[in-house]
Parts: sequence; structure tokens; C-alpha cells
Amino acid sequence: SYCGLKPGCAVALGQLVHKLPKLDELHLEYNSLRNSDVEVLLEELSSHHLQHLHLSKNQLDDGALDSLRRFLSARRPLFLSVCRSLFCSFGQAGAVPPCYIYIHGNRMSEAVLDSIARQRLCSNDRVYQGARYVAQNRVHERSVSSLVQNYGGNFHNFASNSMMSSVGGYLRDDSHLVYIDLDGCHISDDGIRMLNNGGLRHNKCLQYLSVSNNCIHLLGFVTLLEAIVTGLPALRAVAVNDNPVFDNVEMSGALYTSCLQLLGQCSRLILLHLTATCMSDRVGSDIVKSLLTDKSRLVWLKMGNNELASETVTTLCVAMEHTTTLQYFSLDSNHLSDKDVQLLLNS
Repeated sequence: SYCGLKPGCAVALGQLVHKLPKLDELHLEYNSLRNSDVEVLLEELSSHHLQHLHLSKNQLDDGALDSLRRFLSARRPLFLSVCRSLFCSFGQAGAVPPCYIYIHGNRMSEAVLDSIARQRLCSNDRVYQGARYVAQNRVHERSVSSLVQNYGGNFHNFASNSMMSSVGGYLRDDSHLVYIDLDGCHISDDGIRMLNNGGLRHNKCLQYLSVSNNCIHLLGFVTLLEAIVTGLPALRAVAVNDNPVFDNVEMSGALYTSCLQLLGQCSRLILLHLTATCMSDRVGSDIVKSLLTDKSRLVWLKMGNNELASETVTTLCVAMEHTTTLQYFSLDSNHLSDKDVQLLLNS
């Protein structure tokens, strides 16, 4: 991923993969591969036991469908990611055999997305079926219950602030949905308030909530934490990544203090995703101190792509003495020195 791969490199890449017979996951997203490169690469990989193929954010469109169809027909299950490309008809009748597919951020119409849902080409709880160029008004006029029926809990790029009261109302009364994805829906602090007031906190079965890649600041995050602390008894995983939550936050303010206090009370959570939330080193240190107590059940804490450095690392090393459940802690794309890394390794 992010390697600047240019058109024409597919043969050499395929030959390299052949020398790695145990490789089962290949990430090629965010490069400049074209349809012809994918065709050559998939031919090279035809006899390889690959299980995960990530091709998102390349220069691919419907011209790559034939080669993808041939490749997918020979292997099940396969996880395929082709997000943020230029596909228009991916998933129409006969396009691909059943597999797990991430296809959000393409150019598919509402009719194509409905076709995918009807054919059950993808598991409802695994596929993000958003589309940047969906006719938004028509989608928003559909009832929340209709969207859930077709797309499970995946509202990726479908919903907006104006729908949050309805989504909250649906969640208040729903007793089956365990996963809700509200990524990329332009939700603001006000949208989180509407979601909560609509009935989110009264839900009894929701286990995973994602509001990633929206416009949520500290006020919205605190509102979400209040819902978690006062309700949502089954919730175990929350993703708030790629939001400006801590951008220019006033650390001496009452809202920030409330945030830290509420984080300390979120003892039921086992996963918290705070990557790319404009977190400074001081804020990161405060959050680690609030979260990782002897009452914490966190298994996975993601804080990558922020401004974290030595203060956060020092606090983390101390906190690790009090928590016994944490197994995964992500600090990638921060400002850690060699000394910080060595301190972590020795803790």
C-alpha cells in the first residue's frame, strides 16, 4: 500500500508473490494500477492461495470486471476490497460469485446497490455498500427500516444529520441489529445529539458502533460517551476514527474534563478506535491514563496517525502495570523516537 506502484509493474509483482507461497494477504491499495495491470497480476496469481486482496484507491473501473470475475470464480471465500475506485456496475447480475467485498466510495447507482442486496452477493454484516454518487434525496426518503432490511447495519455514505433522529428511533426499538456503520455520513455534533435523543442509548443489543470519517468534535464525542455510560449495555466496540474530535481542544475546559471522566467509566468496551482524531501528546497521555485502569476491559486501543510522542508513551508504560486485558495498542504514524519505541519494548 502507498508505494507509488506505477502501471506496468504487475508482472514483476506477481513473480515476487510467487516466491512467497505462504502469503495469504496482499495490500495494493492507494497506488496507480490500471485495469490492464490488474488483469496481468491476477493471471500471475491464478495458482496462488491468496485469501485477501486489497485493490482500493487505484485507477480501476468496470473494464477490470472480467478479470476479477475469472479470478474470484476459482476461490472461496475471498476478501476483496475495491473501495474508492471508478466502478459503476460492480455486483450486477453475474458480475462476481459470492465473496466478502468492500465497495464503498464508487460510482454505483441506487439500483445497482439494491441489486447487490437482493442477490446476497455479500454478507450484510461484512460489506460496506456506500456510493459517492448515489442520488442522495431518493436514498434519504427511504425509511430507516427499509435501509436496514436491504443493507443490514451498513449506512456507509447513505445517512446524514437529518436522518439521525430516525436512526436513533429505529435503534431504540430494535432487538436484533448488533452492528451499525455510520461512516462518512457528514454527521456533526448535532447529528450525534439527535442520534442519542432519538433513542440510541436505550438500545439493548447493539455491540459495534462506528461513526468514523465524519465531522464530530469534542462535544459530539462527549455526547456519545454519555450514551455509552448511561445505556447501551451490550456495546463492546466503538470507532470514532478520522474525526476532528480533539482539534484545538481547550484542555482546561469543563467539556474536556467531562470527556476524561466519561472515558474512565467506559469499562465495558473492548475496542476503541481513535486513529486520526487530532490528538496532541498531552491529550493522548490524558486519554491513556483515563482508559487504562484496573477496571478496564479494553483489548484493542487504536491511537495511530495523531501527534503522540514521549509523554503518551511514558503514561502508557505506567498504565500497562494496572491493566491485564490490553493486547493490541496501535501508535503508528505518530512522533515516537527510538527511545520511545525502546521504552515500549521494555515495558
